[in-house]
Amino acid sequence: MVWFAAIIILIVIVLAIFLLNRYYKKASREVALVRTGAGGQKVIIEGGFLAVPFLHKISEVNMKTSKLEIARLGPKSIITFDRLRVDMGAEFYVRVNPSVDGVATAAQALAGKSFRTSDLADTLEGKLVDALMTVAAKYTMDSLQDKRGEYSSEVSARLSVELAKNGLLLETVAITRLDQTP
Repeated sequence: MVWFAAIIILIVIVLAIFLLNRYYKKASREVALVRTGAGGQKVIIEGGFLAVPFLHKISEVNMKTSKLEIARLGPKSIITFDRLRVDMGAEFYVRVNPSVDGVATAAQALAGKSFRTSDLADTLEGKLVDALMTVAAKYTMDSLQDKRGEYSSEVSARLSVELAKNGLLLETVAITRLDQTP
């Protein structure tokens, strides 16, 4: 009888280990998880949860900083206050807001595009270019060159609100190129 009970307990332990190994999903420092389905939505930034394939859908959200590059050259160049065209290159460093609401919003708004920088850049390009162009319209070409830091700060302030709607944080804006268009 004791042997039978020991064998049953061993089988239960092996099954529990197998099921946990197969269906327990853990978030990491680089990836947050969103589970939807039975039991409602659950966002995991640290820790883990059980996810049964026929009951739950799991979305992964990249928590790393992404560098999005924008180049406005030639006919697509930026127009300044003094109506001169300026070729501009800018880098935007963005990441998902590390909060439950930020991760949930990013999972819904970006639908997995947070892992592919090119897809993320395509999705956000209009917002990024709009901020560059709107703020540049307040500066002359000379003042744009002289006040790069101020210009970057204004672009950053304008974009922070827009990117928050996608669950993103703007870390910094770097102007990498600034020349008058030939």
